[in-house]
Amino acid sequence: MTPERPYHHGNLREAVLERAAVVVRERGVSGISLRELTADIGVSHTAPRRYFPDRQALLDALAAEGFLRLGSRLGEAAAAAPGFQEQVRSIADAYVAFALSEANLAELMFAHERGEGDALVQQRATEAFGPLLETFRRGQAEGRLSIRDPERAGLLFLATLQGIAGLRSCGVIPEGEVDQMIDETVAQHAARAATGELGGVS
Repeated sequence: MTPERPYHHGNLREAVLERAAVVVRERGVSGISLRELTADIGVSHTAPRRYFPDRQALLDALAAEGFLRLGSRLGEAAAAAPGFQEQVRSIADAYVAFALSEANLAELMFAHERGEGDALVQQRATEAFGPLLETFRRGQAEGRLSIRDPERAGLLFLATLQGIAGLRSCGVIPEGEVDQMIDETVAQHAARAATGELGGVS
């Protein structure tokens, strides 16, 4: 199978990551082989070693890139909505859509096994969830949330979204009920946060 974009001198790292992302989407992490990836983009199997000394290094880099992409989508979702409640819903939609459309990548992103790239993956994960946590902090500052710990409330909300995406991926939640469950999650978290039930009262 040919890559989405041919390799040109100077962008080997990006070419390998792009091809790896396609393979993960189509076949899962088990389908990743550095030798096959380099063959797909037409270079020697030793060429990417300066960037990816081994398979785990490639998986770590792919997970970090995944969090970059997720953070970009969440940031765009927050910027596209006018107010707090709308921003929360927009972010929720973007997160669940990403987790479902990139289910294999999301599984890699949240995997426990890491190599030397673990610190970068954690950094990128923290950055990715910044738009969500900033929305909750802003909600507290504007008096929309009666909580003293908006970050904890945001993480609880994120955990619920992750659960929805995971249950949908394994078939427990029917496809037609995802939007309704997101609606209910947003409404319940907003109501509980407004009364101080999430993260403690202010």
